[in-house]
Amino acid sequence: MNTLDQAFHVLGSLLLISLAVLSLRVQCQRLKLTFTRAFVAVLLVLLADAAMHLLPDAIACFIYGTQKHYVSTNFYE
Repeated sequence: MNTLDQAFHVLGSLLLISLAVLSLRVQCQRLKLTFTRAFVAVLLVLLADAAMHLLPDAIACFIYGTQKHYVSTNFYE
């Protein structure tokens, strides 16, 4: 992971924590709804970023892992 991606994860995590605390502390229903929606939006963005990191590796492992079993043993000789 490069430094920009690490900074994105750290800022997203801090934003999640602060939005969670604010949504618990605020009494106004409109602000509570706004903070909750912002929390869900930030959480979805972080989950999408994690999926973009994990899914391509998992798919490639699956594709190349299944192909190596179908190679004939005399192919390399």
